[in-house]
Amino acid sequence: MLKIIKHQTSFILRQNMSLAVFFVLLSIVFLNFRSNVLAFQGSDIIEMYHPAKLLALSYDQVYNNMDIMLLLIQLYPILIVCPAGFTLLSEKKRKTDCVLIARIGGTQYYLGKIIAAFFATMIVFTIPFLIEFGLNCVSFPLAASGDFVDLNRYSPDYIELTSNYMFPALFHMNSYLYTFVGILFWGVTSGIIGMFTVALSGIISFRFKILLFLPVYILLNIPAYMPKITDKLPFVVNWYNYIFLFDDHVKNNVFFISFLIILFIISIVCSVIKGRGDQL
Repeated sequence: MLKIIKHQTSFILRQNMSLAVFFVLLSIVFLNFRSNVLAFQGSDIIEMYHPAKLLALSYDQVYNNMDIMLLLIQLYPILIVCPAGFTLLSEKKRKTDCVLIARIGGTQYYLGKIIAAFFATMIVFTIPFLIEFGLNCVSFPLAASGDFVDLNRYSPDYIELTSNYMFPALFHMNSYLYTFVGILFWGVTSGIIGMFTVALSGIISFRFKILLFLPVYILLNIPAYMPKITDKLPFVVNWYNYIFLFDDHVKNNVFFISFLIILFIISIVCSVIKGRGDQL
């Protein structure tokens, strides 16, 4: 199984769709980095903002310039499907799935495929932002601690806002470790959604590839379709409030983690059912 996963992950990462998504994200990262360099060059360290809060994934940017963040939010439901979402459909069209199933078995084929989709999607969505994190640490002073909210670090309002971050204890312990873990969490979330898309394509026959974008798009935008319910909840339910760094909205971490676990379980179950079913 490990050999299958390694081979399938490598195969997915070499596909044009994966490379295209990677370079789109890398372009967004470099665009944001260039913008920050031009905006803050020559700034005094006392007036400088924390390097991690300048990242494209930083929700703190909403108080400064939210163009990059809005671009990511709009593109994410589309980009997340592209690296691995079409692999099963493509192999079915070429009939190569029959050959692979005959050699390794249906269950191993489908399980290996969705696990490989998880790792491939995670890699594509993690590396560009780790690169930006590294560039920011090299280019901006690490001692800078400014925040776009412009609140004193010791003020009760600032402490209350930071307590709403995802993994607040980690942030208060070390902001750079929090950023690194936050980027990995962004990648893991993307990987789970990517594997869910592949599992869905295995059990549902999509006549046109473009229709595969709909399930994930609808799933991620459910709050927009049910404002009368979601607006009354004591916490936010939008996906981006949980996976963007430094988001200060009131959250329910159990709700979002449970959502990811459910997607993961559904993906595994769908793959096992499809693997044990009739392959003709």
